[in-house]
Amino acid sequence: MTRKPEKPPRKGRSRSPGNSTIATGGRLLIVVAGLDGPATLTRIAAESGMLPSRAYRYLRGLCDAGLLAQETSSGRYDLGPETLNLGLAAISRIDPVRQALRVLPALTEETGLASLISVWGSHGPTVIRCEHANLTAPIRIREGLILPLLQTAAGNLFLAHEPEAATAELLAREVGEWNVVHKGKNRMTAAGIAQIKSSVRKRGVARTIGMRTTIHANLAAPVFGHAGKLELVITVIGVRGAFNAAFNGPPARKLAAVAKRLSRDLGGDAKDGPATP
Repeated sequence: MTRKPEKPPRKGRSRSPGNSTIATGGRLLIVVAGLDGPATLTRIAAESGMLPSRAYRYLRGLCDAGLLAQETSSGRYDLGPETLNLGLAAISRIDPVRQALRVLPALTEETGLASLISVWGSHGPTVIRCEHANLTAPIRIREGLILPLLQTAAGNLFLAHEPEAATAELLAREVGEWNVVHKGKNRMTAAGIAQIKSSVRKRGVARTIGMRTTIHANLAAPVFGHAGKLELVITVIGVRGAFNAAFNGPPARKLAAVAKRLSRDLGGDAKDGPATP
């Protein structure tokens, strides 16, 4: 039996259009991710250009899959746990992150401190991996946690090295919250922010003690890639007073050396890496 020759594809249709239902759900997920927080059905429908009744069906499906979550009290929708897991998995496959993940266990082992990796995400400095240590007071930091710019060592580094346009909105919000609590000479001003940036750039390693959490002290160092781009930040955290948190102490020196080596491996200029204290 002779096989009939296959029909040539129609002009203008080089590939299958795919499943439109999945594509529509994906677009809704992107809309929710781009909003500034939990949103109502009405707002999501308006942002996506869909009727609320149609958007609702897709939102329910995304909630059932764990990609979105609906607040019980307000009925608003936000990103769900599976979206976070997908994001973290995607980030972990980026080469700079892969290389940093390999050094984290040894850094924790050698310093006796919890260590973590954070990257700049859509909502600010985001923890993507934490290597826990056996400390007198256990430190548990969840992956996906957003770190403040002003009250964490990692946040200070992102503040100093990310473009101002990227940090402006988060910084303005934090300054407002800070100045509600701190008055007089303790208020955060433009001069104070400039001082934080200058100090971090000069030292290379950043430090905060008892700020975000009163019992913790943390040191952080930047990892740079090609053209001096800040790829990620590595932080070590311990109990305040239980380890040497000095800029020239053993943990800071070890952290700076690890970050500098990673920067060199990623094609960063040696001068961009943190200075060894």
